[in-house]
Amino acid sequence: MQRNTSTITPAPVAFVRTLLLVGLALVTLVLATGCAASPAKPQEEASAQSAASQPAATEPEATESNSGDANTDTSTNTGPTTTQAGTDPRDEEFAVDPSRTDWNFEAPETKTVYLTFDDGPSENTQAVLDILDRYGIKATFFVTNINPDYAPMIAECYARGHTIGLHTYTHDYAQVYASADAYWEDLGSIGELVREQIGYVPCFIRFPGGSSNTISANYTPGIMTQLSSDVVDAGYQYFDWDASCGDGAEHTADELVDATIADTSYGYQSIVFLAHDGAGKQTTVEALPRIIEYFQEEGYQFAPIDRQTCVPHHGIGN
Repeated sequence: MQRNTSTITPAPVAFVRTLLLVGLALVTLVLATGCAASPAKPQEEASAQSAASQPAATEPEATESNSGDANTDTSTNTGPTTTQAGTDPRDEEFAVDPSRTDWNFEAPETKTVYLTFDDGPSENTQAVLDILDRYGIKATFFVTNINPDYAPMIAECYARGHTIGLHTYTHDYAQVYASADAYWEDLGSIGELVREQIGYVPCFIRFPGGSSNTISANYTPGIMTQLSSDVVDAGYQYFDWDASCGDGAEHTADELVDATIADTSYGYQSIVFLAHDGAGKQTTVEALPRIIEYFQEEGYQFAPIDRQTCVPHHGIGN
């Protein structure tokens, strides 16, 4: 009797078919597992709601936009001490601008002292900053290029919330006041140095020796009369001072404190106060805490110079 083999699959063929089916199942499982193990990138998650309605070609553009948003959030969180262009409201508000004439010559309602430091930065500037931080005070630094190695301290002062003003590039009276053009060259040089550090040229300036100086007459008679008008027309404002600790000359810390008390005994409502953070002014650093505490005891608040500060002008001396 013959056996019918037409419906029976030989064992080797059945075995191969089984292997193929098992292999196909494994491949399917691996592919499914691989997709589930790939989490979405943060940018993709942020744009998930809009991705379905956008063609695939626009996906890189959406990712770039989300990345930019993240950077914006980070810079905003750094607050007003950020020195990147466009992130600090002071950048635009304090930049020199000939169209701005909104200067204030009225004293504030609250007793306010504006600590200002000339002739830095120097090896003393860091100590001044640390003292100001300790008391939670913001001040103003009228800077120079007398000590070029300390130029980065200009950015540090600004980053800590202090106002930067222009004093002079060289502080050489004979050079600065040789002519009106010489003054503008000096002012332009210190302006560019400050721009390199904080991103713009500020509108606040202080003449070397103040607007009432007479030493300039030795080089160019009448120059202060001319400059005091011209700088304002160009968008700057010059700030003299209402009182000083007298550290333009060499004094002990005790003498500087005594001079401060004597020079502010009139009880001014607004005091733009002159001090120095230049080289050799260690006694100013020593006296500064006591000067601050004296003003606190007298009921003054502290503020950096801005466009709302009552502007002090001396009588022109040349």
